[in-house]
Amino acid sequence: MLGAGISGMAGALAMRRAGWSVTVLEAETRPGGRCLTLRTGDIVREDGHPEQRIGWDAAPHLYFNPGPARIPHHHRAVLGLCRDLGVPLEPLVNENRAASLRSDASGGTTLPLRRVAADLRGTVAELAAKSLTRAALDGPFTEADLGALRSMLRGFGALDADGRYRGSRRAGWAEPPGAASPGVAHAPLDPRLLLDPAFWATASFAEGVDYAATMLQPVGGMDRIAAALHAALGDSVLLGCEVASLRRGGGGGARVAWRQDGAPREARFDRVLCTLPPPLLAALDTDLPPERRAALRSLAQHPAGKLAFHAPRRFWEEDDAIYGGIAWTTGDATQLWYPSHGFHAAGGGVLVGAYAWDAGPALRFAARTPAERAASAASDGEALHPGYAREVAHPVSVSWPNMPRARGAWTEWTEEQRRDLQPMLRAPEGPYHFAGEYLSFLPGWQEGAVLSAWAAVEAMAAG
Repeated sequence: MLGAGISGMAGALAMRRAGWSVTVLEAETRPGGRCLTLRTGDIVREDGHPEQRIGWDAAPHLYFNPGPARIPHHHRAVLGLCRDLGVPLEPLVNENRAASLRSDASGGTTLPLRRVAADLRGTVAELAAKSLTRAALDGPFTEADLGALRSMLRGFGALDADGRYRGSRRAGWAEPPGAASPGVAHAPLDPRLLLDPAFWATASFAEGVDYAATMLQPVGGMDRIAAALHAALGDSVLLGCEVASLRRGGGGGARVAWRQDGAPREARFDRVLCTLPPPLLAALDTDLPPERRAALRSLAQHPAGKLAFHAPRRFWEEDDAIYGGIAWTTGDATQLWYPSHGFHAAGGGVLVGAYAWDAGPALRFAARTPAERAASAASDGEALHPGYAREVAHPVSVSWPNMPRARGAWTEWTEEQRRDLQPMLRAPEGPYHFAGEYLSFLPGWQEGAVLSAWAAVEAMAAG
C-alpha cells in the first residue's frame, strides 16, 4: 500500500478485516495525508516559502483544519468509519444567518445573511405572485389552485395581504425588541443590491446537497479520523518511508523500494494499492505505461489554500453573536469560518481567516509569502469586523499546491477527462491497483477517498 491518507488507510483496514497481511508505506512522519489538523508547536513547510511554527496556546479547542473540515450528513462511508472506530462527532455550523456577506462591487456593502436571504425570498415571491395567472402557467391549474399558490407565496416570502413584500422580522431587527419595546424590523433592501452575485449566490450556498445541514466534524480536529485508522492498523503503517521505485516482479507481484531512517529497503508484495495523489504517482520511478503516467500528469490539481488566526478574545461571539458559520467577502480571503466548537472558551479561538478556493484568489494566495497572506486576510477581515486586524494574531497558512506531498487540494476533472481517462486510471494493471478521492465522483471529499478504496479492495478480492 502506497500512502497512509484516508484512502490508503481505509483500504488497508478493509484488507486487514478480510484477513490479508498489509503494509502501508507513508513518506510523512504522520498519517492522514491532506486530512491534517494543526495545533501549537506544529510546523508547516511549503516549497519556496519560510517554515511556519504555530505559537498558539495548547488547548483542545485551539486547532486548524487546513484540509477537509466538514462532513455532510449523507457521507455514510466516512460517518460509518467514525461510528465503527469510536470517533466522536459534533455539529459544524456551515451556514449562520448572523454572518455577513460583503461585496466590493456594490460600493463595499456588508450585509448579514439573514437580511439578504429574507429579502431575496420576499422579492422573488412578490414578483411570482404578481405574474400568477392561469395563462402564465403550464398545467391544468384551477382558480382554487391559483389561490393556494398565492397563499403559499405569501407564507414563503412573508408577503402582506396585498401580495407585497414590505419587510419581515426574518431579516432581523433595526431596533431589537426589549423589555419595553416590541422592536422594529428592517425595511427591505434596495432590490438592485440583490442582483449582485456576491449576495444572491452566496446566500444560496448552503442549498447545495453537500453543504446543507446537518454538517458534522470530529471532536478535536479532523485528524481524529486519521488517528483512529492509524490506531486500528497499528504497526502495519510505516511512517517516514519515502518510496523510491515500483517495479513488477518476474514471478508476479511487485517490488517496492523505499528509504526508512536513511537506509534503503526493498520488499516484494503480491499486490500494491497506490493511493498517492496524481502528481506524486506520475513523478514516481515506476514501470507504469507512458499513457497512464501522461494521464496522471494531465489532471489539474486545484490550488486552494487556507489561513487561520488565533484570537485571544472571541470577538465574533461577544460583539456580533456569531456562533459558527461562514462570512463571505469578494476579497481574496473569500471566506471567513467561525469555529463551531469551544463557544465562550477561555483562551479565545482559532478562526479560518481565509479559504481561497476560487482559482484567481487561490493562485495569488499560493504566490504570496505567509506574511503577505496574513496581511491580505487581515485587511479583508477588517471590512467584515472593524478592528479585526487588532484582534487576530499568530497566523498560519497552507497552500496545497506548495505542499510537497500533495501538490494540490483536489483534482479538477474536465468532462472529456472523465469520459476518456477515468476508466483507464481506475482500472487495475497487473499487480497494481489504484484508489484515491480523485478516482471517485466526489473529488475533494473524504467520502470519495473511502469509497474509492473500498471499490479497489473489492476488485482485488474478485481478481
